[in-house]
Amino acid sequence: MAVLITGGYGLLGSWVAYYLAKDGKKVIMFDVALREFDYLEKVKSLLVPVRGSVLDWSGLLQTFKKFNSEIEGIIHTPAIMATPGYWKNPYQSTTLNITGTLNILEMARIFGIKKVVYISSGAVYGEVKDKASEITHPVRPSDLYGASKASAEFIGFQYQNHYGIDFRVVRPYFFFGPGRLPSELPPIFRTLFGCIEGLSNLELEKGADQSLGFTYVKDTAWGTVLVYRAKNLRYKTFNIAAEKAINFVELVEISRKHSSSSCKVKIGPGKLFPRGETLDISLAKKELGFEPKYTIEEAVAEYANWIRKNKNYLRENQ
Repeated sequence: MAVLITGGYGLLGSWVAYYLAKDGKKVIMFDVALREFDYLEKVKSLLVPVRGSVLDWSGLLQTFKKFNSEIEGIIHTPAIMATPGYWKNPYQSTTLNITGTLNILEMARIFGIKKVVYISSGAVYGEVKDKASEITHPVRPSDLYGASKASAEFIGFQYQNHYGIDFRVVRPYFFFGPGRLPSELPPIFRTLFGCIEGLSNLELEKGADQSLGFTYVKDTAWGTVLVYRAKNLRYKTFNIAAEKAINFVELVEISRKHSSSSCKVKIGPGKLFPRGETLDISLAKKELGFEPKYTIEEAVAEYANWIRKNKNYLRENQ
């Protein structure tokens, strides 16, 4: 049997695929762009690449017809993130986040696939001052991106109620790491990690007074795999994030430390996001046994090493 990952070659999807395939699971990698990553080489024999979009209904039907007898579950990752690109194209972005999820849920219903894990976001909590918990904090998004992710969650749980689909939600928080260069990431990541890649013009209007729970993608991916594998869950929604937040300026200094070249980074005073510093992961720890394995220092060091080895190849093949 196989797991189908939409956005299989994305930053998170590719690492989820790695962990599943490492344990011998066949993974169908459904994505608009098929890419090659060094960390997938050892498990490549278990990966089945399929080019396609979650908004292409006919393409989805063909894929699910072809692999229907093999697919035991779906992990749905594609989304337009809360970046300037989202606000410039709100209709297109929101359509992908909501309709893309709806299309996958329909495929699950039509083809009798009983498990769907949806990658949501900590943005569904909106503006909070403490660590948001799945149990104590309501879904109260404060922007369109958060609203799109929350909407997809609500739709998914109604598919569970009406059609018996085992719908599970992962709420990650500001993850980064191997799979994307800083230059390929949203502005906040490009600025904070850009020194490692040797980028210039690294600047944020605000953020010097903000700390966030930046999470290594390998931790986020492992948490997602635990959510997928878990049996007899009492809860269906889990925060997967770093326990400790780090200040933007401090993170830049760590990036500088692991950079092979000097660079200048300008971050203005104030906060860039009206979000809590990180998410409460006590439920994931208790119910799933999830523990972040990487400190921020370890994560940046490993990320920097990956960038040095892969940046030239990735730039040439973007």
